[in-house]
Amino acid sequence: MTMYYKNGFFDDTDGGFVPKSAVEISQDKYIELLNGQSQGKQIIADKTGYPVLIEPQPSAAHVLNLDMLTWKISAEKQTALFAQQKEGLLNKLADKADQLKNGLLVGYPQTEIESFYRQEKEALAWQADHNTPTPMLSQIAQNRGVPFEILVEKVIEKSAQFAVVIGIIIGQRQAFEDRLLALKTPEELTSLEQEIEQWQFQTN
Repeated sequence: MTMYYKNGFFDDTDGGFVPKSAVEISQDKYIELLNGQSQGKQIIADKTGYPVLIEPQPSAAHVLNLDMLTWKISAEKQTALFAQQKEGLLNKLADKADQLKNGLLVGYPQTEIESFYRQEKEALAWQADHNTPTPMLSQIAQNRGVPFEILVEKVIEKSAQFAVVIGIIIGQRQAFEDRLLALKTPEELTSLEQEIEQWQFQTN
């Protein structure tokens, strides 16, 4: 059996397929390559197509120098990768802000959450003009068994408190975003990502 290499190993056992441009390698070389791969090395073809072992690619921003069989940083790829990482962290930041907001709503059924805007709208309208119809709040007060005026006060108070909290989350997210857009190095990006992961809601 003779072994060959071309972006993978082939042998001619029982007429097995071997690409035309594959190079022949010895059994010893075959074993050497497999052992090196099992130890974390990467198998590539040199300029002649012959397989050799090298250290694995350090990052997506590195490109192979076939003359030296070493990896080097590509400034173009590094810039593109950094921009991609910043975009990914920007999305992660948005998700974290949503998580913090959703944490404030734990315990409320979705039906009630969806009614918050309507409740606030009716409460503020009635506060400005007591003749304004309030179909939702009137039903809530009646079925809950609380005075309508008290319900209006509670809705407005809770709405104001929620607005303050949401404002804090938005402000903190925007502060993170400003810092993110100004980052210049991968190290700064990693540091900020850790801060975002540890971000917890906090009042001033």
